[in-house]
Amino acid sequence: MNKINHLVVAGILVLASCTHKENTSVTESNGVVNIQIEQPISYTGLIQSGYSGVVEAQKTTALSFATIGTITEIFVEEGQAVSKGQLLAKVNASNAQNVYQVALASLQQAEDAYRRMKPMKENGTLPEIKWVEVETGLAQAKASVAITQKGISDCSLYAPASGVIGKKYVQAGMNVVPATPALELLNIQSVYVKIPVSENEISQFKKGQTAQISINAITKTATGTVKEIGVSADILSHTYPVKIEVQNTDGDIKPGMICSVQVAAQDNRSGVLVSNKALQKDVNGNQFIFIEKGGQAEKVPVQTIALIDNKVLIQGEVPQNANIIISGQQKLSNGTSVKIIK
Repeated sequence: MNKINHLVVAGILVLASCTHKENTSVTESNGVVNIQIEQPISYTGLIQSGYSGVVEAQKTTALSFATIGTITEIFVEEGQAVSKGQLLAKVNASNAQNVYQVALASLQQAEDAYRRMKPMKENGTLPEIKWVEVETGLAQAKASVAITQKGISDCSLYAPASGVIGKKYVQAGMNVVPATPALELLNIQSVYVKIPVSENEISQFKKGQTAQISINAITKTATGTVKEIGVSADILSHTYPVKIEVQNTDGDIKPGMICSVQVAAQDNRSGVLVSNKALQKDVNGNQFIFIEKGGQAEKVPVQTIALIDNKVLIQGEVPQNANIIISGQQKLSNGTSVKIIK
């Protein structure tokens, strides 16, 4: 049985071999090789690169109270627009007010002493050292009142600039201490779109360069300007952060939105773009392509410069409208007769 199987397999192989020879003779009848071609693309040096970015506020400020206390009121909500100087929240100011009243009483006492002693100072009946004590006491009382007034003011949290409330870290009834964030204030009159750029492309970016931004969440497109180019790469991704400023006067672009970014850069390199299927290498490692010229294959030495948009940028003596061979090169040599097929 095994012997019969071997004979059948051998017969199939012989039949396939005969069929292959017959097809080859059709493909290469009279020594003409069927080929496919493409046209080279002139390289203008204008590179369109696409990136995915995320919107960031131009400036984020963490707001905190300057004193210890218990929050009594919060007057804003997340996402609310606020103006510079607007009252945002308060802590219990009863202790600060009590201290202020004590300081105010001391000031009144010092002012009374000053008024009583001044005539004596003027007629020379008051010792100089006593008058110095009176003046010093008045100055200290005034300073104490100013300090306690600030203590009352510190119980209120005001917006240092116009913007939008990003986050509320506290609620009424919570205790706060200085330097602990209570609210987050965002400046989104203009926003940044942050994109990661590979080390191979970062040199193409320049400050002031424009970019086209598309934000699918709000179906909006805008033009941005490159403002910041990172100088330190991310350890894991090996990309550099680039920030593109976009005007946002309507306030509809929100931090966290995902964007598509198109950036055009000018490349100083020259040459033509061809498919990588056209490239060949000889035994010495030198690159070349075949072009069809007058029904024959012509070998043209080339040099690979870069991979751009799934095409290979090459330099060499390639005519502008050359028929570059991209299929059948394995059967070609210089001067081989060829036929273009689709």
